[in-house]
Amino acid sequence: MTNWLIYLFEVSICHALFYLLFLGLFRNLSFFQVNRIYLLSAAILGFIIPAIQIPFWDNHASEIMPLQMTEVSDPLSRDSNANIPNSDFPWLISLVFIAYLGGMILYFSKLVSTIIKVSSLIRKYGVKQCSDVKTVHLNSGPAIFVFLNYVFINMNKMNISSIEFQQVIEHEKNHIFQRHTLDNIMMELIITVCWFNPILQLIKKELNSTHEFYVDQRVTQNTQDLDSYSRLILRLSSNKEEHIPLTHPFSMYNIKRRITMLNTKKNKNSQLLRYIMIVPCLAMLAVSFSFVEKSTDETNKVLASENSVVISKITWNGNTLYTSEFLSNYVGIRVGDQFNEAAINQKLSYQPEGSDLASLFMDEGYLFFTVNVKKEEHSGTVDLIFDIYEGDKITINKVFVTGNQEADSEKILSMISFKPGEHFNRSKLVASLRKIAESGLVDPENVAPNLIPHLNNRTVDIEFVVGDL
Repeated sequence: MTNWLIYLFEVSICHALFYLLFLGLFRNLSFFQVNRIYLLSAAILGFIIPAIQIPFWDNHASEIMPLQMTEVSDPLSRDSNANIPNSDFPWLISLVFIAYLGGMILYFSKLVSTIIKVSSLIRKYGVKQCSDVKTVHLNSGPAIFVFLNYVFINMNKMNISSIEFQQVIEHEKNHIFQRHTLDNIMMELIITVCWFNPILQLIKKELNSTHEFYVDQRVTQNTQDLDSYSRLILRLSSNKEEHIPLTHPFSMYNIKRRITMLNTKKNKNSQLLRYIMIVPCLAMLAVSFSFVEKSTDETNKVLASENSVVISKITWNGNTLYTSEFLSNYVGIRVGDQFNEAAINQKLSYQPEGSDLASLFMDEGYLFFTVNVKKEEHSGTVDLIFDIYEGDKITINKVFVTGNQEADSEKILSMISFKPGEHFNRSKLVASLRKIAESGLVDPENVAPNLIPHLNNRTVDIEFVVGDL
């Protein structure tokens, strides 16, 4: 759930950057079809780039020294946590996710209701053939608009000459031939997924304007009388009524800019070079969201290929926080895979970036988590048995600093990412140790944690042992 929300945040950043690039370099160009392709591609690529994982860089971060645990004399029985809840309800994240789903359902409902509304107009008024297009003659509503391959006309508001009427029909026919309604439907679906992102609404608005610019250009390409067409746009704009989403009304989108673009000379082909700037934009987004740390997967595959033993059964015992299926996927094993003991041991060993199995539990407060692996080998197969001990969920009691004579304890404590009363979190502890070591206040080689558990009340004191410079 959290990963999905982070993904949507990264998608929003991609859309914002693509839109800013369009605004700064492409918006006023007369390459309308290129701009159409760019805007549609930007809306799609915004979802693809953060979803792609490209192994690119190595993590050379040094490991933080192992945690030192001060022994206690009154350990609780391992069975004493049977009636203690294992995890807190992540109410804030769940609330945000529920709100997100509610918004998505609302936007999708609007999309469906629009399609139903237009379909009902077709059924109510019927379809006639006019100038090679299907027309629906209305008694009320907007003067004229297009949806898919239908032109909806309200003759009561079409007080124009027959020549002008042919221009309007030609305008709407171009919308049909270019399948602009499909662009709108696609944008509405994208907005449904990222309804909270206002940038997508702006992209959709620019896309609709680009549709109009292109169609206006096509209609007037064989005439020199641009003034009469501009006046026609203005005259029909006075018939604005409630706009039906997904449709293309004749005079609705940014009329002043339409007339300006209509009377602007086409750009020279050399201006197409501006679109080269898309390349560094894609590269920057890929580096930010797609390039990830190189893993040892390829090495593990080689090792596995040299091992003919196949995993025939996977058993997880003692796990209550996560399902057995989730844990198997997290470790990267499944029945039928070749047995790769090195890869499994790596996932069970401490990893500085927190990708090991213990971090999964310790970051949720299970300080005393342990896992023992047993393997039962048969002829060409192996059964894996993971015995997990989760233990109690531990709360932080005290946090203090020792060993410093000159360094200010308050400054050191201000760099710690957790507070008393919170549940233990190993990733926050490691991050705090690294921050203290890099602060310049203490000897970076002499920073270590000492955990003092109090099992009678399921708490732990965390001592940061430091040395002065």
